[in-house]
Amino acid sequence: MLRVGDKEDVSTLETVSLKEEGFREDDLREWIINSPESILGEDFRLVGREVSVKQIGDGIDLLAIDRDANVVAIELKRGALKPKVDFQGLKYAAYTSHWDYSKLRDQFEKFKSTTWGRTLYGEETTFTEVLDEFCNEDYTLNQDQRIVFVGESVRERLDIVLRWLSDRSIDISVIEFQLLKDGDRLYLDAEQTIPTPEHTVTDVSPDTSDEPWKEDGQSWHLNERSNEETAGLLEDVTAALQELEFLNGPEWGQKHYVAFNKGRKRRIAIRTKRTLFHIDLYDVDTASLDAAEIADTLGIDAESVTVKEDMRGSGRSGVRITCNPNQEIDFDALESQAREILGETTE
Repeated sequence: MLRVGDKEDVSTLETVSLKEEGFREDDLREWIINSPESILGEDFRLVGREVSVKQIGDGIDLLAIDRDANVVAIELKRGALKPKVDFQGLKYAAYTSHWDYSKLRDQFEKFKSTTWGRTLYGEETTFTEVLDEFCNEDYTLNQDQRIVFVGESVRERLDIVLRWLSDRSIDISVIEFQLLKDGDRLYLDAEQTIPTPEHTVTDVSPDTSDEPWKEDGQSWHLNERSNEETAGLLEDVTAALQELEFLNGPEWGQKHYVAFNKGRKRRIAIRTKRTLFHIDLYDVDTASLDAAEIADTLGIDAESVTVKEDMRGSGRSGVRITCNPNQEIDFDALESQAREILGETTE
């Protein structure tokens, strides 16, 4: 980085280390807490500092939520990122993947009561309010986990491993920073190095992609994720749900579900698997619904319908209908039941 002054007054800023300037890892942590986007390049909502994970006897430097309500484990090093942090990050992601709404809410409340939490959140702020105000409208809490490593540099052996994991769809990011000195002034310059732009897929065309379902989500769900019988049933179910004029859909994406949305909010997610799929209907009046009655109306087994106050740890109520080709579902009844469950019955 150059400092440019008057006329030909151009000088190079000196690169120094945090250690040389007397900064600790705690200082780096505080800078990120105060301004995550400036260093990480992305806005997060922090929910934990030095979070203990008893199963592995270690602590996560910073725990956060991204715009999609995914859990983000942030590992910091004052100096170089060295081998073994890759396994450390994977352990964090694996164990936090089991954390549901209650666990994350309790972690948020614990963080909110600390000095650092009080600087970010008001005393009356709830975890649900943070999610609703910060996250995208169709979020599903902790559906995926992310790992962010922050350090002055990455050792070559570790760099190879992290790039390999990133290329195989493990959501890993590496932020490298350098401290620059200009007289008595210090500047922190941070840059994401993994994934690099050439490793980040922003647009996939049939000519360049070796994973064509990333372009054609419908083909992926019907041909890759489902067997022939399940795919046929999935097509019939989506056709029935398309009759719900108050919803937009189906949206066949790269995710593990087919979505029907109302505005920006997902109301139905069909979670596909090879031999069956689940129809999840969100934000319902559970007190007025009876799972056995719904199943009877649809002509399927009673065990195939569940009514839940908290769907998949999202904090949203819902109904899950499990469909498989061995059951003869009444598609007209499915449309009418979906209207009733979602509170959109016509006069």
